[in-house]
Amino acid sequence: MSVPVETSEVPPEASPPDRRADVEAKQALVAGLLRDANCDALLVLEPENFTWLTGGATAWGVLDPSDRPALFFTPEYRWLIASNVDSPRLFDEEIDGLGFQLKEWPWYWGRGQLLSDLGLNRQLACDRPHGDALFVGDVLRERRLLLTPFETDRLRQLGHTLSHALEAACRSLAVGQTEQEVAGHVSHRLMHRHVEPVAIEVAADGRSRRYRQGGFTTAPVQRHCVVSATGRQFGLHASASRSVCFGAPEADYLKEHDAASKVTASYIASSWGNGVVGEILTAGRRLYQITGFEHEWRLSAPGHLTGRAVVERPLTPGSADLLQVGWALTWRARVGAAASCDTYLVTPEGPKAMTAMGGQWTPKRIKIQGGTLSRPDILQR
Repeated sequence: MSVPVETSEVPPEASPPDRRADVEAKQALVAGLLRDANCDALLVLEPENFTWLTGGATAWGVLDPSDRPALFFTPEYRWLIASNVDSPRLFDEEIDGLGFQLKEWPWYWGRGQLLSDLGLNRQLACDRPHGDALFVGDVLRERRLLLTPFETDRLRQLGHTLSHALEAACRSLAVGQTEQEVAGHVSHRLMHRHVEPVAIEVAADGRSRRYRQGGFTTAPVQRHCVVSATGRQFGLHASASRSVCFGAPEADYLKEHDAASKVTASYIASSWGNGVVGEILTAGRRLYQITGFEHEWRLSAPGHLTGRAVVERPLTPGSADLLQVGWALTWRARVGAAASCDTYLVTPEGPKAMTAMGGQWTPKRIKIQGGTLSRPDILQR
């Protein structure tokens, strides 16, 4: 399968998909699951399934997992299960107008008795092991991998905000700023747009040659820097990286960045429906070898399926999984001091960037599989 001439983000919908319609479609999905499992009701305890079935609702500030809100579904109806501390905000800010009813417990009781009562005289299904309930967690996890049009629209919005935050931080970065300061700038830009920073990495002047997952330190940026971030919004996740250099890049760093860009381009170009994950990674290993970095693939993971969980499923060399249209995936290649990472969606027309470069960022054109694919080049300051 050849790559499109230019891989770009999914164009915006003329009429954005409706959240209530998305929730109703998932109600129908749950009804079908209950019918097939011969169960009366579904209890949802996993946070990832909570946000999936509510179209992105988030329970902010709940520190104790046993106090987290839950969901309860029958084939026809749906309820929010929450403490009296959380239910007012959740209804006002998160699920207003989505058709949920309320089952509430006083905060000083805990939710245990209410959950037990829900299972009385019912054949219950649950997304966690829970008493005598039928475990359906794996089924729900598989179903939520396929993003709906509403979720695709939300992921596109998140990806735009994430890439803008990274690129703005790189454009404003000054010599001598510490990795911590750069991470703070990225975090501020994300939170300003209501995106939760899940992970931020800032690697200055080759520190990532030693640590492939290095977080950020007090080390100052003198010559070059790779900034990576994962953000969460609407209950979805996206990841990306951008690189910046003061002056012309050193030869070694330039070679490493070129190799990382070519490897991710290979991954992305093969991200079509029914693409075999193991074969995609084998082709990437050949590029590592051709570019002179034969063993780099052993030092860090190449990516993962993403969505409601940061990592819905890792992408590994031995995998025989076939990529499905509607899956979101993050591809990443690390070579020495360089990294190349972005989040894409598998569509019928090919891979589409969710964390596409902004118009002020210089693209690196890579010819692959009969087409040309753009990867973010090093920003020279």
